[in-house]
Amino acid sequence: MGMITLVLVESSLSRLPDWARRKDIISNYKKIYGKPYDVLDVNAIPPRMRKMVGEKEGRPDIVHRALLSITDHPLYSMGRISLYMHTVEERIFSFSPSIRPPRNYLRFLGLMAELLREGWVGESRETALIREVDLTLEEIADGSILLDESGEFLNPISFLKSLNEGKFIVGCFPHGEFSEKVERLAKFKLSLHRGTLSSSAAISMLLSYAYYKEVWDP
Repeated sequence: MGMITLVLVESSLSRLPDWARRKDIISNYKKIYGKPYDVLDVNAIPPRMRKMVGEKEGRPDIVHRALLSITDHPLYSMGRISLYMHTVEERIFSFSPSIRPPRNYLRFLGLMAELLREGWVGESRETALIREVDLTLEEIADGSILLDESGEFLNPISFLKSLNEGKFIVGCFPHGEFSEKVERLAKFKLSLHRGTLSSSAAISMLLSYAYYKEVWDP
């Protein structure tokens, strides 16, 4: 198997909607995080208003952990992973192989606020570490393998050996099912565990199996 393409789909990352720009919510952000960030985070929304947050919204911490799981992995430093992020707002971002997301969550929120506002982060748009791209989800994820607990529970090493290339879809949202749009893009559903896995755990398992296959059992 050559390059692995990872597409984080329906990622729970978006700017503050108009209803969340009230003074009391901004004050709550300051109380919890020290200053307001233009990123919707359900933890900073007062409990009485959390029903206004969609089931796939308001959890940038899930995206943070998923990105750390990917960029911490040896396969990423070996240049074997192509990484894209699709958000709940249908925006598509491409990641440079040299990106190292902040480990500190507050710094991550600041980086994501800049990314969502400007469409890129880095020294310049031309050399951006993360940039918004003019691609559709179909163009980057059609024919992918969807990691899903309802998928087939197979020997992952044997399965990876059968692939000429690896294109995988991983959900990055807290609740709910994949949209029909995402389901249609998958040519196969793969389960790595007979139960629920967090996005970061599923990613870590997949990449570790791929690393074993690449290094120890080619």
